[in-house]
Amino acid sequence: MAVRRIERGHYFEDFEVGHLFKHHWGRTITEGDNSFFSSVTMNFNPSYFNREYAQSLGYKNVVVNHMLVMNVVFGLSVEDLSERAIAHLGYEKMKWHETVYPGDTITSESIVLSKRDTSRPDRGVVKFRTTGYNQRGEKVLEYERPVLIRKRLFGGRDA
Repeated sequence: MAVRRIERGHYFEDFEVGHLFKHHWGRTITEGDNSFFSSVTMNFNPSYFNREYAQSLGYKNVVVNHMLVMNVVFGLSVEDLSERAIAHLGYEKMKWHETVYPGDTITSESIVLSKRDTSRPDRGVVKFRTTGYNQRGEKVLEYERPVLIRKRLFGGRDA
């Protein structure tokens, strides 16, 4: 019986500066998602689960936990950007824009900003800017992140 191997993710050589990835699917964030995430991360800001309190601050409803928004935007990018990663090297220039409310659907896209070799020949660093949007196309979050990624000749089928 033949075994079919499915390759996922990209190697360092696959990334080109300026390439735009429009990440798959998107994710609608529910009030339950928001309450659960806020509870398990012990982030008890009342604007995340108390509608009256959130409205007293000028919001139209409870606000989706900002870290949940970040994790959804990040999670949507993983298959395209970092499945072959050796290490995630952090977040830079993170900025939240529009408020996210339960029922909003988040999508994301990333552009390759730069890439460089490292002192080790089997890896390189690729820097991306990832942007999250709501269903109206409004920017909700933007950040940059450098990722240490394997090179094909050292980690792929060509090895």
